[in-house]
Amino acid sequence: MIGSAQERLAEVVAAAVEVAAEEGEAGTYSGAVARTLTSVVGKVGARIAVDAEIRGFTSGWQEAVRADGDDGSRARPGGEGGR
Repeated sequence: MIGSAQERLAEVVAAAVEVAAEEGEAGTYSGAVARTLTSVVGKVGARIAVDAEIRGFTSGWQEAVRADGDDGSRARPGGEGGR
């Protein structure tokens, strides 16, 4: 998941750079444009990071449950299925 989060962030940064270049070519690049693009990259980057952390936690939790070994196929006390 980390790779995909890094790729997503790289795509956001690349898009911001493209917009900055287009604004520069048009002669409309300004401090306000720079602040706006920086803010967008920061906010989207934060969302990507939170998403990656949640996915990592969920994945780790599922892995820990699987490592417990109880996949439900073992015999239960009192007969099949615990009845």
